[in-house]
Amino acid sequence: MERIPVEELIKFKMLPFDVYNENGEKLIDAGEILTSGKLLQISQYDVLYKSAPKLKNRHQEQYEKQDEPVGINSFENIEPERPKEIIFDKTVNRKSKIKAQSQVDMKSYYATTMFALKENANQDAIQMVDEIKDKILTDVQAVLPDVKYCSQLKLLGSYNDCHALNTAILATAMGYRLNYEEDVIEKLAQAALLHDIGMTRLPKEILEKITLSQQDNKIFQRHTQIGYKILKYEMHLPEDICLVALEHHENNDGSGYPFKLSGEQISPLTRVVALCSFFDDLTSNKTTHKVKNTKEALRIMLEVGTKRFQAALLYQFVNMYNYNDLEAYEDMAQ
Repeated sequence: MERIPVEELIKFKMLPFDVYNENGEKLIDAGEILTSGKLLQISQYDVLYKSAPKLKNRHQEQYEKQDEPVGINSFENIEPERPKEIIFDKTVNRKSKIKAQSQVDMKSYYATTMFALKENANQDAIQMVDEIKDKILTDVQAVLPDVKYCSQLKLLGSYNDCHALNTAILATAMGYRLNYEEDVIEKLAQAALLHDIGMTRLPKEILEKITLSQQDNKIFQRHTQIGYKILKYEMHLPEDICLVALEHHENNDGSGYPFKLSGEQISPLTRVVALCSFFDDLTSNKTTHKVKNTKEALRIMLEVGTKRFQAALLYQFVNMYNYNDLEAYEDMAQ
């Protein structure tokens, strides 16, 4: 029996092995094409296996004595052995207030969403985004009273797998702390999850480069306008959500892109999402400012200050958590 996470399955266009649930029921046959709909279906399972789970020891001898291989369903009255407690890998932040299983679920749902988008299955993607949004709203609202440090909300793992999720979690927390209406908080979460959707249509070679040339950077910056068009004309989402994809690289002083908007010209949802996105970039060491912990990240945000962010929002964010957050994310993953 070999456990396999849903996010691993999206690497295969055609599965080279059978997939079972924890009760030994086959969900997907080897050789089956993995459509976005199929991924959506299996993402609801907490545990998946590459082969059928082992039967209880008292039945194993009977199973092995069969002259011909017998399918697992032949033992209708045999209760499969329950899998042992899941041991989560290093990408789970055990110090997070968000439950470990929720962290795994969010990543799995997000991976399925990205697969659906690449397959142009926009309705499947919207459904998955709604699933993630609801999970984030529930989890953040439940843990927020006990959250003291930024690091207690951080998901660990690949930046590409976690950036949108971390941005959405922080934006949701900001929404609750700012006493926004529930519908506004829902839009914040959804917009944050989709703010970088334009990246899915950029050339792979651009995304894989560590250093971008001036021409490469021009291509990279198009992801904001591409994202707006995807959300507006393909997914038909509300305008204020679409604007977040378009404006999240605009700066308060007008130095951003694509339109060099400033101050109140930048939409309200964008101001919150852009701030949270930048913080996650800092704590993931994806900026020119290298930081060791979240205290240093908050210091950088204050130094950048109102050049990039609206003063009221910036100080609300910094004061939302304890400034003496010395937790190093690379250490938490050990």
